[in-house]
Amino acid sequence: MKKFLSLLAFALSVAAFGQVITPEDDGLIPKSDIHYANTRVVPYPFLRQDDMMWSSRHWERIHVQEKLNHPLYYPVVPLPDRKSMFDVIKDAIMSEGSIREVYRDDLFEMYLTPQEVAQILIRVDTLRDPDDPSIILAVDSIELKSPNVIAWEIKSDWYFDKQRGEMKSRIIGLSPVVKDPQTQEIYNIFWIWFPDARQALSTNIAYNPDNNTRRLTFDQILQMRYFNSVVYKEDNVYDRMIEDYKQNRPMEQLLESRRIREELRDYEHNLWQF
Repeated sequence: MKKFLSLLAFALSVAAFGQVITPEDDGLIPKSDIHYANTRVVPYPFLRQDDMMWSSRHWERIHVQEKLNHPLYYPVVPLPDRKSMFDVIKDAIMSEGSIREVYRDDLFEMYLTPQEVAQILIRVDTLRDPDDPSIILAVDSIELKSPNVIAWEIKSDWYFDKQRGEMKSRIIGLSPVVKDPQTQEIYNIFWIWFPDARQALSTNIAYNPDNNTRRLTFDQILQMRYFNSVVYKEDNVYDRMIEDYKQNRPMEQLLESRRIREELRDYEHNLWQF
């Protein structure tokens, strides 16, 4: 019996100290055992056209200042294990080349090459002599970085799947909204065809405030709608935004956005019969 207990204690000690980690692993489990970099894109379920009995298109704005949306904004300076969604998108376009479907607006008609995207992200400002414009006094480069992002806008389709009996949403486009560091102007720098960005978003992780061991990828955050957003446009016959017919009335714009959401929820609820 004593021999058995000694062997059991030896086995437990080997199990406890057999997992050797290094300072580069930065944790209790080696990073090689956490396969975030190999995460695959979860495919959408097959959807027949006949099963999509109703749909509506929405444009939403995700303000990164809200606490729930902080995982999409921080860290503003990349860390060894994670970076902001803007840095993920920028690196995927400029360095990796994994995102190619970049457009100037949400109609996805005016394609932008990586060189044109680079000119948008990094602008050269030249200061000339007022007396002699041919003389250049200084040249300064203005680069858009993560701290300049104030919001993200998404374009999505809501539809009711008759076969599965549920209301679902699929994101079509994604766009960063920035505040220009020089002119203080707020604008969308480009629009990304979301299905083309899913691979880059699914292989990069964001901070999970609920469980640091089970971090979420950016694709999971967007697909599970783990964020708070405001609807600023619904597909309509006039093709106008809420602020176009609720001008200079912020509270009414917010109430209109909430009305659109409630209408979406009521539609699904009214389809069920008890």
